[in-house]
Amino acid sequence: MSEVVTFMGKLTFFIRQILTVLAVMASPIAVFAGGHTSAPPPVTLADVDPYVHRSNFVVADLERALRVYRDIIGFKVDAMAPASTFMDDVLNIPAEAETRIAFLSSGEGEFGNIGMTEIKGVDLPRDNGIHSSVLIVEVQRDMETLFDQLKAEGCEVDKIYELSRPSRREIPFTDLDGHRVILMRLHAPERSADANGAGQE
Repeated sequence: MSEVVTFMGKLTFFIRQILTVLAVMASPIAVFAGGHTSAPPPVTLADVDPYVHRSNFVVADLERALRVYRDIIGFKVDAMAPASTFMDDVLNIPAEAETRIAFLSSGEGEFGNIGMTEIKGVDLPRDNGIHSSVLIVEVQRDMETLFDQLKAEGCEVDKIYELSRPSRREIPFTDLDGHRVILMRLHAPERSADANGAGQE
């Protein structure tokens, strides 16, 4: 029995490698045809050190997650591909799981702002009690509309906070995979007139 499990694990590993290679090879064809690229954009060195390339979320259903992060919050999906065997090792993903990754961005960064690794076929842990991390995203859109959309999608939304230093509004929420996120909208700085009538911040 153990030999069968070992063989299936090696077979799954081999299939993932083939799928990753095929996805990368297919990306120029997709771009030429006006379709969606399935490989990350080319990499250039950062001009600061250290530089945060992106965070990575593990999700159970990529389409469900994109309804929150793409359709409501407004991130773009730059690329989508089978997850690499490197990420399998980093995230300790079992060999029998099915994985793929999406790269989301707001238009900046070589790797995008967020990587979303979908893992199917195994039970995923959910953050309970004290949250170990939070993603803070600045937005420009109406906060009441975002609040209502997140609630309608099934996210656990707290309330809209009015905060100072800097003056801002924030919506903390927990997405459908248990990740903690804050949407933040900064208020425009108030301006006052000096003795000459010119505006000052």
